[in-house]
Amino acid sequence: MKSKILFLGLLIGLIWSCTDTADPLPATEVVINTDSESLSQRLTLDGSGVIGISAAANAGARVLDDDEAERVSLVLISQASSPTFEGNTLQATHVDIDGDFAFVSYNTAGPTYLGAVEILDISDRYKPRIVSQAIFKNADISSLEYRSGRLFLAMAIDVDASEVTQPANLGVVTVSNGQFTSDFQFYSVPGFVATDVSTSADFTALVSGSNGGLTIFDRNLQVAQELPMEDLRGVAFGDDRLAVLTGGQGAIIYNPNSLSQTATISLDSDVAQSKRTIAIKDSKVFISEGKNGAGVYRLNTGQLIKKLPIPINPENVEPGDIVTNAVSVDDDLMLMANGAAGISLAELDGEELEEYGVLDLDGSSNFVRYEDDVIFVATGSGGMQILKITKNEEEVEEEENLCQGLEAYRGSSNLNVNSNERMAFSGSAQLKNVNIGGEFLFCGSLAIENNLNINSNGEMQVIGSFAFGQYRKNTSLTINSNSTLKLSGSTVIYGDLRINSGGTLEFVGDGNTITVYGEVTINSGGRVIGNFTDSEGKLR
Repeated sequence: MKSKILFLGLLIGLIWSCTDTADPLPATEVVINTDSESLSQRLTLDGSGVIGISAAANAGARVLDDDEAERVSLVLISQASSPTFEGNTLQATHVDIDGDFAFVSYNTAGPTYLGAVEILDISDRYKPRIVSQAIFKNADISSLEYRSGRLFLAMAIDVDASEVTQPANLGVVTVSNGQFTSDFQFYSVPGFVATDVSTSADFTALVSGSNGGLTIFDRNLQVAQELPMEDLRGVAFGDDRLAVLTGGQGAIIYNPNSLSQTATISLDSDVAQSKRTIAIKDSKVFISEGKNGAGVYRLNTGQLIKKLPIPINPENVEPGDIVTNAVSVDDDLMLMANGAAGISLAELDGEELEEYGVLDLDGSSNFVRYEDDVIFVATGSGGMQILKITKNEEEVEEEENLCQGLEAYRGSSNLNVNSNERMAFSGSAQLKNVNIGGEFLFCGSLAIENNLNINSNGEMQVIGSFAFGQYRKNTSLTINSNSTLKLSGSTVIYGDLRINSGGTLEFVGDGNTITVYGEVTINSGGRVIGNFTDSEGKLR
């Protein structure tokens, strides 16, 4: 809630009504920027590369000394600093992902009204671009959701500087191919701040906090139903149900057609005006519960399935900064944004949950969104971190005879293949250090964090996707004399690549791509052969 609108409290508290028509916002109050080259200059490779997952017992200092190889591979693709406008730094509040595009909302801490929406092109997972930006001079954006060519925004607008009737608003704009393709329309609802928005095929649900409630719009953005309620934080459609999250009454599950309650979930009262999320997936409800971590509940009954506490308690951090602000679920994985305690990861198997640990990321985490193979982490005024995650075995179209029947790797994170050994695996794996003296084949998705050394007469082959190293962190991939690294598919090297005399980097088949961000050294007699596309031009 912004201090500038406190004087409206008595008036709004007496009235519950929503406008059925769009309110205007002067065009001069929305600044559109489609210069992708300049916008994308905020994206950097700082800290990028393969990252690990620390078990909770080791994660207090974020030290990666676990012995077992990870069953998922994680690559920090890029970091994006927060946008600035007229000397003010904005902070990311929410992210939605749809196919090749990601949509990010921003607000400004404190009494200033200043928000933004940005669209990122993530069609090339390893090279995201910011393609569009809308700055709102007199509005904050709390949340957003994309659906069927339209972007829906949960907003707080300064009524003194605009012509909207109330501060809490639903904003709507059409988008296509990463561009805004219409004017923004605004629909005022009771309340000081619209905190979250969710859509279904038939409805759009908007929730607002103090002096607000739940408002449901139909396909034509006419108000279909409304329900006054205090301190609403989140809203979600899913499995023919509508769930809302309050700061004091817990969560309530509704039939979205009649707004009749079908279940309730009791929760402890939460800190006022704090970010929280609720999600529905596979007949379960996932809730971020502040200092209590996250909870998983049955959708039909509200019965608790499991509580997941925040796995670590970092030293010299204020207790109020160690809270679960958001949860995100996809592909049987659940991520929790735990403030100063980072991002934790758990795997879902029906109603069973296995905690993996904490992602080795720097900074605080205010929000997380995971969809398909992309993770966005909002770090407040610090901006965003963008990751690529691989969990399931990738389909390997070529060299099927080599890959058929191979088992998944479940060994040590430090792999040593001796000169008289031959090993072959498939699936997805993440290792720390690899030393090859014999023969090693991996089909699927392989990531190596620190160092890869292929000794004399050693041979390593990766069919699928391969990520190596960390950017400017002294990680090296070395191909020594009379040794060979064979690659088929997509390769990204964040560390340094060194091919010694007599060493060979061979690309097998067609359609191969490689990106090397580190330094490349090819000594006399070292070879690079085969067909490939070199995106950074470092191997030719």
